[in-house]
Amino acid sequence: MTDVAVRPLANIPDPADAGLRRPDRTAVLFRAALLVIVVAAVAARFSARQALWLDEAQSVAIARLPLTGPGLTLFDGLRQDGSPPLYYLLLHGWAELFGTGAFAVRALSALVNLAAAGPLYLLARRVVGARAAWVAVVLYLTSPFALYFATETRMYSLVVLLTAAGGLALESTLRRRSAGPAVALAVCSGLLALTHYWCFYLLCTVVGWLLLVTARPRPGWGRRAPLTALGGIAGGAVVFAPWLGGFQYQLAHTGTPWGEPATFAAIAHAYGQWAGGPTTGGRTLLFLITGLAAAGIAGRAIDGRYVMVDLRGLEPGRTLFFLATVTLVVAVAVGKVVGNAWADRYTATAFVPFLLVIGLGATVLVDSRLFRGVVLACALLGLVGGYTDISRARTQAEQAAGVLERLGRPGDVLLVCPDQLGPGLARTVPPWMRVYVVPTYAPPDRVNWTDYEDRNTTANGVAVADRALAEAGPGNTVFLAGSGAYRTYETLCTQVRGRLEARRPRVDQVMEQGQSARVWENFALLRFQP
Repeated sequence: MTDVAVRPLANIPDPADAGLRRPDRTAVLFRAALLVIVVAAVAARFSARQALWLDEAQSVAIARLPLTGPGLTLFDGLRQDGSPPLYYLLLHGWAELFGTGAFAVRALSALVNLAAAGPLYLLARRVVGARAAWVAVVLYLTSPFALYFATETRMYSLVVLLTAAGGLALESTLRRRSAGPAVALAVCSGLLALTHYWCFYLLCTVVGWLLLVTARPRPGWGRRAPLTALGGIAGGAVVFAPWLGGFQYQLAHTGTPWGEPATFAAIAHAYGQWAGGPTTGGRTLLFLITGLAAAGIAGRAIDGRYVMVDLRGLEPGRTLFFLATVTLVVAVAVGKVVGNAWADRYTATAFVPFLLVIGLGATVLVDSRLFRGVVLACALLGLVGGYTDISRARTQAEQAAGVLERLGRPGDVLLVCPDQLGPGLARTVPPWMRVYVVPTYAPPDRVNWTDYEDRNTTANGVAVADRALAEAGPGNTVFLAGSGAYRTYETLCTQVRGRLEARRPRVDQVMEQGQSARVWENFALLRFQP
């Protein structure tokens, strides 16, 4: 819902050129090539077959919990995790129907990701015009950022869908000033907050913008329209209210102990991630997207060769850029105050207005050859870069499982340090392997983030190692899956390894730790033989 801006039609650039209105051979080839790329991008969303890494496996483990009952429920799992419930409830129902295999659980994200294209197009058509709308949708479908999260069992595609739907509700509220759209806006606001807590930064930014508009009324809106929209967003509290108790518990006991707060330089990095990511193709795409974004914010075509740049910016691109960027500024500022970490994936909350800006920027290119070339290049580079990204291994859990199957036997014990490697391994290791995480000696399927840093910094790694050795006994092997690159585990895993080595000197590395450029969740596997 970040994407509604002022949309005086006089400020929207003219269509790419009149020649595109009359089908010719070049136009037909352009559309055919674009169709092939888009179809390939849709298919790519269902292509990921890698094992689930921490965040995905954790999501599935929580979603598999029962909704009610005397034991641990899904809502209890969320209180320990630190996430709001909406996505997990959807995944729970999906898993009940289609199972918890990697393809099945990722298919939900792919379908939600594709569904977002509908409200995104409708929103863009209202705010930036029809031509910019279809460009925005094409570049969304081929975006490496969108492609990756279409193949991940997480809530970020749902955030994009609800943002676009909320944007439609906000635009309708401002235009019609009636109760129906305001109610829809309240529902979308509440659902966004129930999907990811970074959506609060988005909502705060929109509220701030509406207050500015209220103070300086715009033609056709007056003060009533933005005040109605503010009431709609406030009404989202009613939707969020049932989860308020869980949210308060999470505020007191969970957070992001795995990372540090970001600097404001992360905002520029976020734009780089949205544009194309860190690959060579992504950096090339970034060059093109930067030009489109600049044109969308401040450009107006004079003719096929010249673009006028207004340093004050033009509407609606200026407001769209404001909403996207200020959301990120608020996120960084709040993170510095409360100590929350930054993750590029969280920036999905501000992705939609960025898409509208680049779609608008493409319409500034009035030369048909340049327009087609740029759009086609962006789509192709996005697809290639995105496919490269989604094809990368996400965890070494499957590799480790193969090693354990070959070298282990019933009665052996696997220690996992840090516990963040546990959810992925829990889905792949042989069922006869006894697996425990450090320092809680709990099953590995879920990470309990409750008071996480305090627990880890006061834990006794020697005691954990001794417990594993005692359980394995004199005749069985103890394995250790570990990595030293995790915050709050700076010395704990070293304590565990040192104690195991002291008690069992026959130690060897049976799996080498992968490189982060090739596998996201990487770790080594050590064997301590009797």
